[in-house]
Amino acid sequence: MGERERAQAAEGVAAAAWWLDDDAEVAEGYEQAYRSYRAVGDVRGAARSAAWLGNGALQLQGRHAVAQGWFRHGRRLLQGVPPGKEGALLTLFEGVAARLRGDGETAIKRAEEVVAAARGLGSSDLAVQGMALSGVARVDRGEVGEGMRLLDEAAGAALAGETEAGSVWMPGCYLLQSCVQARDWGRAEEWSGRVMAFCRRMDLGAPFALCRTHYGTALLWRGRWAEAEAELTGAVHALSGLRPQHAAEAVAQLGELRRRQGRREEAAELFGRAGATPDGRLGLAELRLDAGDPAGALDLAVPLLGALPPDASLERCRALELLVRAATALGPAAGAGRVREAARELSGLAGTVGTDAVRAAAAWANALAALHTTAAEDPARGLQDAAALFERAGDAYNAARARLDLAAALLARDRPRAAAGEAATARETFVRLGAPADARRAARLLARAHRRPEPGLTARQREILALVALGLTNRDIAARLALSEHTVKRHLANILSRLDEPTRKAAVAHASRAGLL
Repeated sequence: MGERERAQAAEGVAAAAWWLDDDAEVAEGYEQAYRSYRAVGDVRGAARSAAWLGNGALQLQGRHAVAQGWFRHGRRLLQGVPPGKEGALLTLFEGVAARLRGDGETAIKRAEEVVAAARGLGSSDLAVQGMALSGVARVDRGEVGEGMRLLDEAAGAALAGETEAGSVWMPGCYLLQSCVQARDWGRAEEWSGRVMAFCRRMDLGAPFALCRTHYGTALLWRGRWAEAEAELTGAVHALSGLRPQHAAEAVAQLGELRRRQGRREEAAELFGRAGATPDGRLGLAELRLDAGDPAGALDLAVPLLGALPPDASLERCRALELLVRAATALGPAAGAGRVREAARELSGLAGTVGTDAVRAAAAWANALAALHTTAAEDPARGLQDAAALFERAGDAYNAARARLDLAAALLARDRPRAAAGEAATARETFVRLGAPADARRAARLLARAHRRPEPGLTARQREILALVALGLTNRDIAARLALSEHTVKRHLANILSRLDEPTRKAAVAHASRAGLL
């Protein structure tokens, strides 16, 4: 076998080893290919091998410095060589490296360079991968609309066969990952079946396990917990053996499932295994809040929020939401300014990101902030909006949690029947999902609402309602009682609110049953 044939064979073995998760064979194969290509003076082949050696060091082992060394060497090899696919491949991997170190601006710039170069070279494979990198980097920065449009296009082209089979994982995995980041559960639902079917058909090893993490997370938030458990457990098992540095995300999401299931000790152990990841630390904070320790939850949430840069908008979203819930549970000691500031930032993110789930989180936070600061506006409307938006997003669990806060707010305003209805709806959701601890909280609030006596009416209100029962109009009542029509209308609005009824007829029936007339 000649040196060139030896180089091509080693490169082929290394490419196969990539999908078999054999890190040692990947490195050995590409190093052999690099040496053989150098021996025959094939600088393009050597640069291509250097690019893959850098990418392997980066994505398989997390060795950023080693990766940069190979990327720089590949660039040196291509000096004076006409533009080709090898240079575009290096640019793609440099963009991936920039994104992983948090430099979204450079990642987008490199991705756009790849797309431009690929068009000139006639390489749809590189164009699709560049488009996917640009999309995920934009979503990272909160540019969700444009990022998702690029990812939709890239995933569609890749799954239709416009890329090499081994390149489909980038647009597919990036798309599911971005759906999780932006909480775009509807888009995740639309794409996940096709992406996961492709991954299973190709048996892509660790890349498939990473997709299982994202898919399992989407299933968790969509309320399909049995399916989520299967995907997340499989991802944890595969990644812990193949890619332990990538396992933390799957471990943290499995911990969140256990927390929702009321399996607190297991959840705490899993969040601990997730280490210093944001999801692991937020999970521990949620556990403290569940246990009635909002101060402890704040102790974890506040430093995490401080460590996240302002442009990490989607990562900040859940931390801000938790901070508001913990601070309002703690009471005035948490500081009204901190609560209002966090709620304002969430509102800004909701406007930028635009997904129903993030808008729901902002509505929830602002309503809790109004409760915390005793603002003049009634928080019930904001909590109703939050629950409706969560439900539209497919997030039944958080919709039920928002309804519990709504029930508590209604009960505090002497509206026990409405409070009981919201608490009962929340309890039914928690029971259906399999969240026993939350279901018990809803049951306790429901019992409180049933024990609360119905609010009474003032003498004037009873007098007006009695006249309504006789069929008198607002004008007739105003004339009978020497009041203005506006005053009668205001009294009737207060009566409907106190009795929690939608119409005059319903209020009369309620008051009659309760002996208020």
